[in-house]
Amino acid sequence: MKLFNLAKRLFVAQTPPESSASPQDDNDALQPVEETGQQLEILCPQPEDPQTTTRRPPRRYNHSLVGIVGFHQYGFIIAKPAAPSAPWLLERSQWLHRQLGDGSNLTDGLRQALHLLAATPRAVQRKIWLLSDGEPNMELQSMASVIEACQQSRISINTVGVGYYFNETLLRDIASATHRGRFLSVQGLWELIGASTYSHAIAGYRSHQRGETTILVIDCSGSMFEPLQGQTKIHVVQETIWHLLHHQQPFLLCS
Repeated sequence: MKLFNLAKRLFVAQTPPESSASPQDDNDALQPVEETGQQLEILCPQPEDPQTTTRRPPRRYNHSLVGIVGFHQYGFIIAKPAAPSAPWLLERSQWLHRQLGDGSNLTDGLRQALHLLAATPRAVQRKIWLLSDGEPNMELQSMASVIEACQQSRISINTVGVGYYFNETLLRDIASATHRGRFLSVQGLWELIGASTYSHAIAGYRSHQRGETTILVIDCSGSMFEPLQGQTKIHVVQETIWHLLHHQQPFLLCS
C-alpha cells in the first residue's frame, strides 16, 4: 500500500499543471493543416518559369591572337598564339632570317598551323595566312589531305605570293579550297603592309563580335634570301610583321 501511494504521489508530481491559456491561445499553438501547407510553400520555392528565367549570355571571345610557323624541309613552330602586343611575340617575329633552310615543305607548315589551331574554341574565327615566294617540293602528295582537314574545321587559308616569281595557280587553288580563303600578290614592304591594312578595313567590323586566332605560315626556304626592293624577301616579311605588331594592328586577321 505504501508503494502504491508513493507511485501515486510521483505520478501526480510529474504531471504538468493544466494550462490556463484561453481557447484562442490553443488555436494559435495548433495550426490548421491548410495553414501549415501554406508555410511549406514558403519554405520550399516553386520551380522557375523557363520563359521568365534570366539566362546567362553566351560566352564571347572578342580578343585576337597571333602565332607564327615557319617551314623549309619541315614545318616548325616559332611562336604559339599570343596577343599581338606580347613582347616575346614581337621578338620572335624578327628571328625569321635565322630559320632559313633548304627545301620547301609547305604541307608540313600548314600541318603545324592546323595543330596550333586545334586547341582554339570553335566559337573563335581561325585563320591561316600563308606567305610564300616559290614552289613547294616536298610532301606534295599529302597537301590535299591537310587542306581538306582545314576545310572540314572551317579554317580559312589565305595565301600571299611574295616577290615576282611564285606558283600563283597553286596559291590560288589553296585559298579557294578553304572557307573564305583568298589570294594576294605583293612585291614590296609597303604593298604588303597596305594589303594587310586593307583586308582589316573591309572586314574589321566583324572583329568586335568574335575573337580571332591567326597563324602566320612563313616560307623559310633558301629562296627567301633573294633580294627584293633593296632588301631580302625574308627581311621584307619580318619588317612587315614588326610594323603591324608594334603598332598593335592585327596582321591580316580579317578575310
